[in-house]
Amino acid sequence: MTQYSAWLKFMVHRGSSLCILIAAVAIPCFSGSEAVAQKYYPDHPVVQDMVNKGMAFLQTGGGSGRGNGFGGEGPALVVGYCAFKVTGDPEHPLVKAGVAQALELAHAVSLPSFRPEEKSTYIMSVAGMLLPSVNVDTYGQPTKQIRDYLLRIQKPNGGFGYTAGGNEKFGDISQTQYVMLAFWTMNQTGIEVPNEAVIRTLNFLLLAQEQPGGWPYMHDGGSATQGSVTNSLTAAGLSALLIGGDLLGMYRSKMVENQEEEGIVPLAFRRVIAEAERKKVSFDKTKIEGSSKRSEAWFAANPYTRDVNFHYYYVYSKERYESFLEITKGKQSKSPDWYNDGVKMLQASQGADGSWGNKKDDASSFVPPDVATSFCVLFLIRSTQKAIGDLSEAMNQGIGEIPDDVGSITISGNKIVNKNATNSIDDALKMLEDDSKVDGEDGLAPDRMLLASDPKQRKEQLNRFVRLLNAKDYKARQIAAKMLGRGDDLDLVPALIYALTDPDPRVPVFAEQSLRIISRQLDTYHLPKRDKLTDQDKAKASLQWKRWYLSVRPDYVFVD
Repeated sequence: MTQYSAWLKFMVHRGSSLCILIAAVAIPCFSGSEAVAQKYYPDHPVVQDMVNKGMAFLQTGGGSGRGNGFGGEGPALVVGYCAFKVTGDPEHPLVKAGVAQALELAHAVSLPSFRPEEKSTYIMSVAGMLLPSVNVDTYGQPTKQIRDYLLRIQKPNGGFGYTAGGNEKFGDISQTQYVMLAFWTMNQTGIEVPNEAVIRTLNFLLLAQEQPGGWPYMHDGGSATQGSVTNSLTAAGLSALLIGGDLLGMYRSKMVENQEEEGIVPLAFRRVIAEAERKKVSFDKTKIEGSSKRSEAWFAANPYTRDVNFHYYYVYSKERYESFLEITKGKQSKSPDWYNDGVKMLQASQGADGSWGNKKDDASSFVPPDVATSFCVLFLIRSTQKAIGDLSEAMNQGIGEIPDDVGSITISGNKIVNKNATNSIDDALKMLEDDSKVDGEDGLAPDRMLLASDPKQRKEQLNRFVRLLNAKDYKARQIAAKMLGRGDDLDLVPALIYALTDPDPRVPVFAEQSLRIISRQLDTYHLPKRDKLTDQDKAKASLQWKRWYLSVRPDYVFVD
């Protein structure tokens, strides 16, 4: 069964003569429709089949180079990003090709002789998303080179745009969005982005927004604009605004803190740069909220209509916008109507070869089929939601996926509350530690177990779970591997690395899930996505996690 990893994406239509590499964020529904009977979600068999066929097409290299809006590094970066989000494999050929392009760009911007081209802001932004997503430890320095370049080209008005030609004084709304996406991705992986730069961009976006709620193509920070207000540009403006708000800790970070207080989310899930360590920012959150409401009203009054040239930009843009909107409202849905509408639409338009945008009546003059297919796949796997941290990982960290029956959970304020009774973790440990049990305890629900808030008691509970990794009962070992992901303690890592070699088929998967949480590397998968893991698979994953641990604790000695 194919599984999918997390994070962000690309590119938007930006004017009659230009379309550069990445996908904007749009709002309206695909059909504005009535409820659909079938409920889809990323791991639904129908969706997985569509994704697998799309990936098969991408691996053929089909459609690359067609479309006058893409050239140079663009397609390789987009396709590589998509391949990584689906496979989580940094060694995948498409991922390696994208990373190679991104590294070349990072090296280029570090040279005094570098002269930016017309499309460099877009392309650098995508490279700045790809590298840290794949491996921030390996590619941290080139990512910082891209960050520093983007900071250098920020305009006096706070926006981002063309660095050559006749529009240097203007901030470009869609280019500004992509820089914000890059900054957001960097921040999520622990690469600091100055709050001051984010605030300047937010002020630019608020100034550029027209009173009815839409955004134009360009704005000079004063009174001059260029281009008309469109759905894609308005979506880009609103998305950039919401991303900036999240960068300043206004939305998702507060939602996670609420869960931490309840013991539902491990402290390790906090951003690498702790909120207390970040500079305090002073920005009026109500300005963003007012802007968002005006934009939503604008979209309601100006429904989206399909444009064959830019339709597949919109497809993925829809998922991005909806995902950021979810975190501003503090809740998420596993199978929302807009996603079901989109899946049905993509089912009807996917080609026999697995592609989108490759049929004669569906081909774009701007977007080649490989890029269009990447956008559709990213939509299907809900990649932005995964990048943000969906409820199954951000709220129930380390305890499996969100239940199919989302009625078993509810949200009170910004907090997830399970409607069922919470299991006593000490009683659960007593049952699990009973060697007389030979078939586990089916009545235990780890998603309802809350670790103690007292540090000493919590430490003792975690140590007991570590010991359970050696239990005779495989179900006890599974629960222990899940629960250890809640501990904010690097001392737990060696035990979890040991659990990667467990003979049970599920324990290694749960152990790596916990390692991803503790390490803050939610997109890192060293175990392959397959039903049956080999000893070689487990040994390779163990080696990779040992290398990571030694990078943060170089004096530790593993005893094999």
